[in-house]
Amino acid sequence: MVYARTKMLLEDNCFEEEPGWVEMNFVTTNGTKFYKKMYELMRSVFNVPESHIQEVDYNWGKSKGKEKFKVTWWLHKDMDIFTYLYIRFKLAGEGDEMGKVRIEVRGLIRTEYPQETVWQRSLFYEMMRTFWHRMFYRKKREEYAEECRHLVIFYQKKIREFYEELKKSQ
Repeated sequence: MVYARTKMLLEDNCFEEEPGWVEMNFVTTNGTKFYKKMYELMRSVFNVPESHIQEVDYNWGKSKGKEKFKVTWWLHKDMDIFTYLYIRFKLAGEGDEMGKVRIEVRGLIRTEYPQETVWQRSLFYEMMRTFWHRMFYRKKREEYAEECRHLVIFYQKKIREFYEELKKSQ
């Protein structure tokens, strides 16, 4: 990831058609078990260390005898020096004996071009960078978007498998 103070950022959804994210809804008695499993699957499916996953929202408590929870993670996966995947995972649920769980996964592909120096802000550099991006790097970004889609769909498949295991154990 480029850590530039001034940069040009290109951002696209991994899934081009609306809504641009994957949503899964489950009815289960063990909704709280999804928390641990989701985190494990993030690390294994996307092959990232713990330091690349940030939990940005965590709400857990009881209300009117029901357990309610809402958690949001952001995952960062470097693809190359300019491009990385930025994927948001949301988990929300409620209920003890019979509850609902909602999982949402939104994948973004981001490319950052630093523009810190006078050279990087010059018109000639911008023309060269635009030419390089259109001729060579656009195809690479499409490959990264395809990989992002495959990873999100594989993650979705693993979550469904976990849900089926939970149903069998009840």
